[in-house]
Amino acid sequence: MRIAFLVPDVRTQQPSFAGIHLAWAAHRRGHEVRFVSSRDLSFLDDNTVLATTVRVRAGDYRRPADYHAALLSPDAVREEDALSSFDVVFLRYNPLREPAGEPPSPVIDFCWRLRLSRVLVVNDPEGVRRAWGRLYLADLPPEVRARTVVSRSPAGIKAFLRELDGPAVLKPLAHADHEKVFFLRRRQAKNLNPIISAITRDGYAVAQEYLPEAGAGEKRLLLLGGEPIRVGSQVALYRRLPSSHFDARRSLRAAPAGGPSPLGSRHCRFGPAEQRLCDLLRPKLLADGLYFVSVDIAGDKILELNVFAPGGIHSLREIYRIDVATVIIRELERRARLRVVYRGTLDPEAAGVA
Repeated sequence: MRIAFLVPDVRTQQPSFAGIHLAWAAHRRGHEVRFVSSRDLSFLDDNTVLATTVRVRAGDYRRPADYHAALLSPDAVREEDALSSFDVVFLRYNPLREPAGEPPSPVIDFCWRLRLSRVLVVNDPEGVRRAWGRLYLADLPPEVRARTVVSRSPAGIKAFLRELDGPAVLKPLAHADHEKVFFLRRRQAKNLNPIISAITRDGYAVAQEYLPEAGAGEKRLLLLGGEPIRVGSQVALYRRLPSSHFDARRSLRAAPAGGPSPLGSRHCRFGPAEQRLCDLLRPKLLADGLYFVSVDIAGDKILELNVFAPGGIHSLREIYRIDVATVIIRELERRARLRVVYRGTLDPEAAGVA
């Protein structure tokens, strides 16, 4: 297969990033792998999406870190190529994390046109559009998500907090880089107005019930085709230990794209509660073409869904010594074979058989 990883900037990739682990696994399985920075795309008059691609030179890279070093070295090969000639384009890019003041990026539109040309885009651009705000989880049954209100009204947010009558979390509706996330104590009055102002200054805010289980760390689960990824008997699930305590006077930074360091993670059991969440999520994810996602869970409720750049492969490798990346690449190989067999007669993704 020919696989392209579309990332914000090839130069900012890190050895722990899931995209590097996936590319390394694909390279080791003999696939042609390229990286593309989001700024290195052109849309031509004949509907071609042209890209400046970067690839490592042929070789046996023993570790993801070795592959990463080769990708960023002066010896890496840079070439112009049409992305429509690739079998798979991994969209590992979040347009909401562009620096403040940057114009809207057309990357999602470009990927939608690639999908029309029969390229397998992971995740589907239309599904990504639907899921890139925190309102996406509102379609799930109330009992599997935290109580939430979305508003820019200080009065509306305060009314929700009074009705909740318990601790809450306040954060922006749109996921953004270095976003502010505040913990609010039950009936908190001190600093409440400036906190609400800080969140709503640039857009809508989400006020969400704080789940006590989150204090011990969220559980991160990786799903592929709506199913938990398994390597043998091990489920791709781990607990992300909190790096610092919530403090209403300061914001908590979002975790890096590759997830927390393994030192801040630990083993976690996959049980009936997690299985039920997967069963409820699966039809929605499949319908929206959200093939590879990560889910953050507290207790028996879903807190977040990451459809842009699901992370955790590095942490799972360090905690359990399992190779999740190779499982994902093997499944993509199967999907690519199905797409060839059914080309022109059936869309295997829409039919739920891919």
